[in-house]
Amino acid sequence: MTTELKDYLLRNIPGLTPEDLELLLPSIAFKKSKSGEIFISPGDNNTKVYFIKSGIIRVYHLLENGTEKTMLFHNKKSFVGNYGGIIFKRPSRFYYQAVGETEVFELTYDAIDKGAQKSISLNNLRGNMFLMMIGILLNNIEDFVLLNPEERYQKHLEENAEVLKKVPSKYVASLLGITPVSLSRIKKRILRGN
Repeated sequence: MTTELKDYLLRNIPGLTPEDLELLLPSIAFKKSKSGEIFISPGDNNTKVYFIKSGIIRVYHLLENGTEKTMLFHNKKSFVGNYGGIIFKRPSRFYYQAVGETEVFELTYDAIDKGAQKSISLNNLRGNMFLMMIGILLNNIEDFVLLNPEERYQKHLEENAEVLKKVPSKYVASLLGITPVSLSRIKKRILRGN
């Protein structure tokens, strides 16, 4: 791995020390993916963790009728992985797909777990990674229960405007639990209100 990529990790993963990075380096791969490339598919027993350098990863489920249900978007400087595989040791139930050109650092959760046994800062990093993953999921659940689709869209605009600009509207509509036509109406109402 190049010095530039090592420096990027040290600057962008809070609490990661040079010593921790040396422990993990044998297990880290840097990958560039094209738009549409699948990182994880349903049924995969994947326990890899990805740290996104650039781009977006969409997590979605494919229904039997061919409808895609978007669950999450992860963007740069965030961790993503098959949460069910890491926590419950079960195969993935979702697709993890690159939206646009995406660059990630890939490593196995086992490497993080082994490193955490040798380093208190890696143990803290592992805990923070789980808290971040759980926080994202909890926010999505709360938003679905407490907010209507327009409020959810407004919230995503405030928190993730750059992501929404790069993601096709049909994926955003799916994330919100509405049709693309309904999303178009919401966008028009918001434009009229400004």
